[in-house]
Order: sequence, then C-alpha cells, then structure tokens
Amino acid sequence: MSDSRLSGDLNRGRLFVRLVMFGIPLVLGMFFHSLFNLIDLIIVGKLGPAALAAVNQASIIVFIPQLLGTGVNNASIAVISRNFGMRNYKRANANALQAFLLLGFLAVILGVPGYLYARPLNVLIGSSGESLGPATDYLRISSVGMFSMFALMQVTACLRSGGDARWPMILLIGANVFNGFLTWAMVHGWWVFPRMGVAGAAWSTVIARGVFALFGLYLITRRSAPVRIVGVRIKFRPRMIWNLARIGIPSSLQFVVRVLAYGVILNLINRFGYGEAMHGALAVGFRLDMLATFTGVGWGAAAAAMVGQALGEGNTERAEKAGWLACVLNGGTMAGIAVLYYLFAPWLLSFFGRDPAEDAKFLVTHYYGVEYLRIAVFGYVFAGIGITLAQALNGAGSTKTPLFLDAVGFLLIQSPLTAHICFHAGMYQPTEVWWSLVATAGLVAALYAIVWNRGHWKHKRIQ
Repeated sequence: MSDSRLSGDLNRGRLFVRLVMFGIPLVLGMFFHSLFNLIDLIIVGKLGPAALAAVNQASIIVFIPQLLGTGVNNASIAVISRNFGMRNYKRANANALQAFLLLGFLAVILGVPGYLYARPLNVLIGSSGESLGPATDYLRISSVGMFSMFALMQVTACLRSGGDARWPMILLIGANVFNGFLTWAMVHGWWVFPRMGVAGAAWSTVIARGVFALFGLYLITRRSAPVRIVGVRIKFRPRMIWNLARIGIPSSLQFVVRVLAYGVILNLINRFGYGEAMHGALAVGFRLDMLATFTGVGWGAAAAAMVGQALGEGNTERAEKAGWLACVLNGGTMAGIAVLYYLFAPWLLSFFGRDPAEDAKFLVTHYYGVEYLRIAVFGYVFAGIGITLAQALNGAGSTKTPLFLDAVGFLLIQSPLTAHICFHAGMYQPTEVWWSLVATAGLVAALYAIVWNRGHWKHKRIQ
C-alpha cells in the first residue's frame, strides 16, 4: 500500500482519535462552504429588500440541482470508500471517474432548463415585482455555472472517500474567501469590476467555485492521490453509472423532501397573511439554520467515510461505533452553536439588511427573525443527530432508509401540523409553528437512532 493510501486508511488507529482528526477539518470546511449563499445574502441585503428576496428565491431553485448532485456525491462516497476499505483501488478510481461523468451529464440536463425558463420558474415560487428581474438573472447565471458547483462537490467527495480531510477543508475555505471578495467587488462595483448588483453575486459564486474545482481536479490526478481519476479510460460504464444512480437517487430525494417541507412552510406563511416581514425573517432564519446544520454535516461526512471503509474491511463493530461517536461530537457542536445563536440573535440578524433603527420595515423583519431563531435553536441537537446518522447510513449504502424516515417526519407529520396551525391562525401564534419544527426534529432523531441501533444497514451490499 502506498504512503498516501496508508494515511487515508480510516480503519487504522484508535477510533475516537481518528474520527476527531478526520472530522474537524471537514467540520471547518463545511462551515465555510455553507457561507457561500449566506455571504451573498449579507452583501446583497445592503441593496434593499427586493434584492434580498431575489437572491433567496432564486437560491431555492438552484438548491434543487445541488441536492441531486449531493445524491451522486453520497453514492460515490459509499462506493469509493467501500472499495477503498476492500483495497480494491482500481475499482474505487473507476467509480470516481464515473461520478464525474454522471455529474457532467446532470449539469447539462438541469442547467439548460434553468437558463431557458428562469423567469417562469421564479414566478412559480412566488417571485414578483421588483425582485423578479434580479431573481431571473441570478438563476440564469447559476444554471450556466452548474458545472463548477458539481465539480467542487465531487472533488471533495473523492478526497474524503480516500481518507483525506485536509484538502477538502482548504478547497472549501479558499473558495469561500475568494467568493466573499468577488461578491463585494462585483455586487457594489469595486476595483476593476463594474457594479452588477444581484447578478454579480451569482457570477462571483460560479467563478470562485470554478477556480478551486480546477485546483481540486489537479489534486486528484496526481500520482500520490489516494483516489485518482487518471489511469482509467474515459468512457461511460453503464453498470457503474446505474449503481451510482441506484444508490444516489434516494439520497437526492431525501434532501428534496426537506426542501419541499421548507417550501410548504413558506407557502403557508405567505398564504395566511403573516406578511413580507415574516417571509424575510424566515429567509434569514433558515439560512442561519443551514449554516449550523452544514457545520454539523462535517461530522456526518466523517462518519460516512469511516462507516464505508470499515464495512469494506468487514469491521461492522467499528462502523457502528463510528456512527454513535459522530452523533456525540455533532450534538456537542450543535449545542455550542445553539447557545451562541440564542445569545447573539439580534446581532446576527442585523447583518441581513439596513440598520433597524433607520429602516422601520426591516425592524419588523428583525424582530420576527430573532423570535424564530431563539426557538429554532432548541432543535439543533436533534437535527445534528438526525443528519449524522442519515449520512452514516448513506455511507453504508443504505440510502432508502433516510429517504423514508425524512418523508415520514417532514412530509407526513411536520407539514400537516404546520398547515393545521396556520389554518387556525386565530388560535395560534407563529411561535407555535417554530415549536412544531423543534418537535419534528426530535421525532426524526429518535427514529434514526432506533434504525441505527437495529443494524440492518450492516448487511447492505454495494459494488
């Protein structure tokens, strides 16, 4: 075994030390990666409510292809890490290449409609008035740049599968820092860049991701890379593509379920007269939720790779312990974020618009946002447990189970409960909606814990 593959073998060493050393860079990397759209919101928010709404609404549509790409990432991690654990490096490399080819195909079939039908798609989710034009521009640019988004995601997935957490962290942090610089320069017009407004926020993200995706591709073509995409003939292998799709589609749909549940909440809030201020507060609140949960996704990503490699070696006991230990570490991380959010909620919300003291309209949004955030944080530990075990199951190749559990929790329980509260708005306040989200997170976490403990995922066979 080469030195790079030896260092990437996650089955070596004490489990706790290996998980912590592997997980911390992923946590930091995912934290900065989640800042992509958050930075756009902060900078664009200075342009006014219409620009803020445009970025938020268009980002919802862009998020759907991103979730489908995430499904392919999760499938490739399951397959590559399993083969890596079995010491079948040739097959691991072949699957890595097929994942890139599949994502390239998806970038075309998802990006072209997003570009051609950007305006009607934005109208479909409620864009109107001053925000419709900028939202259309944002979606068109993001659709053209879908290749860069998928490439960066898959590069980091390949590196993680081979036990490398350092370079994914560097790539994601670097891309985010570069994106922050470009966003400010291209939105407001600075240095050699013209003032482009909302369109500048879209271009900056596409360019930043593209630059660091290219560097990442260089990393995984080097001879020293644990998982490489060279040395394998570049052609579609239908059986490998189908295997990735078979595992990845349920994983993609799992995230789509969560987005649909989010859309139901926004739709109900709009429908039952809670107003634009509430919509804006939720837009910001959900973004801060995503920042927290994506940070926790780092521990889930570590669990997925460790579970995959352990199962490849036939060490089911190590795989199970890795899942539980990652839950503990993620729970502690999410609890820490929850405390910070609760204490500094007014300060955090103030970044997403003009000074509340000078803008009476934003003052109402700011109030509702603080109210939402100080309730939502009570569900963060539950969310962390659910996310970690969902990714651990994905790493084992058991992607249908997380889809089923999320569908039950978020579509069959949370959405009807939210609808009931909104339909009876005279009896309830919006705070009851926020507490229902906390309760759902607790229920879903309990379901995941039961499934992980039962251990059916240990016998999942993948190629």
